[in-house]
Parts: sequence; C-alpha cells; structure tokens
Amino acid sequence: MERSDTEVAPPEPVFGQIETVSLTERVISALKDAFFSGKLKPGDPIIERQLAREMNVGTPVVREALISLKHEGFVRRVTNKGSYVTQFANEEVRQLYALRIELETLALQWARTRLTPADLNELTSLADRLVEAGNRGNREEFLRCDFEFHRLYWKLSGNAFLADVLERLMAPLFAFVVLASDKPTTAAMGREHYILVDALRGMHEPEFTEVVRKTLTGFALRWVGATANAAAGKEPLL
Repeated sequence: MERSDTEVAPPEPVFGQIETVSLTERVISALKDAFFSGKLKPGDPIIERQLAREMNVGTPVVREALISLKHEGFVRRVTNKGSYVTQFANEEVRQLYALRIELETLALQWARTRLTPADLNELTSLADRLVEAGNRGNREEFLRCDFEFHRLYWKLSGNAFLADVLERLMAPLFAFVVLASDKPTTAAMGREHYILVDALRGMHEPEFTEVVRKTLTGFALRWVGATANAAAGKEPLL
C-alpha cells in the first residue's frame, strides 16, 4: 500500500533510550550502603571473590566498582595485600577538615546571594530532621540527614565543580569518621545547623563569614577530637 502524500513522517526522536543501571553501579551503591550503615567498618578487608559470590556478579565487576570507590576515597588498595575500607590517620582527618572549612565557607558565601525562600525552607526542614534523628539517637539517620543538609548548600553555591569536590572530599569523612567514633549524635548537634540557616537568611558580611567559619570550625574540632580519642593507643591499619 502506497503512503499518501499527506501522511506525515514520524519526527526524529529528541532523546535516546535510557540505559539501565549497570551491575558496577549497583555494586557501588550496595557497598556505599554498607559503609554508611556501618556494616563495613574502617580498615575492614574487602575480598573480591567473596564479594562477587555474595552479590552473584563477576569478579571483574567487583574490581571495577572498587577502583571507582578508590577514586572517591572510600577504598584503599594496597599493593600485594588487597583492598580495605578507608581508615584515616589522625593527621589525615585534621587536614581534610581544615580543607573542608575553607571550601564550605566559600560554598556558603556563594549560596547566600542565590538562595530563594524555598531553598531556606528546605534547609530548615533538613535541620529539623537532624534534630529528630538526634533525639532518637539514630546515628545512621543523623549521618544521612547531615550529609544531605551540607550537600544541598554545596549545590546552591551554583558551582558544580565546587559541589563535586566537596562531595568527594566529605562523603568518606561522613561515613568513616562519624561512624567510627563512639561519640553519640545528639539533638544539640542537629540544632547547631540552624546557625548556618539563620546566617544564610539574614546576615551580612563580615558577620556572615565570621559566624559560618566559627560554626564549621566547631564541627571540625568535634570530629577531629573524636578521631584522636578513638585512635589513642592504636596503630593505624593502613
């Protein structure tokens, strides 16, 4: 049957087909869940064959996932020994938190001029969830909400490169420094985040930067100190 002259040809597709999530990405996601839940702890060995068997995937898939996690700071690979969950030395924690203060201060300075009322409401809601998790003593939920709170204003800075650097820098610290310490997460810790929200809502320079830096420094000192106390008398595994 001949096509009529008035028949319209189908338009060219605008989007390509969405690819399914790869096995490697699923392994990465499962391992990150294990890191953040504390099922895999700092210094724990990661046996590729065992992991592949438990997840019912090939060893090359696990190896590819571990390489990716190494670049993100979650895993350390030691020549002739294997892969281990990252364990930070005291000096590494100190240096990373010192860098965090500088980069997060910059992110908040840039975010301050871009925020909408909806953004401030979202930050406030996340701070509320932190307080609730602290009240319940739910360390895992506190950690997840805390990371989500900070990640939001990294994004609101408007600089995707800064947000990416902070995510790669901070994700392992959130997972391994907070969870590895014995220090409880409390509602008072959650309420400290309101200071940043209030600063973003109405403070001007130079008071804004002074308050932000003081608050971030307080966060850093808490977890640097907790790491030092936890490691007292112990030799680092890596």
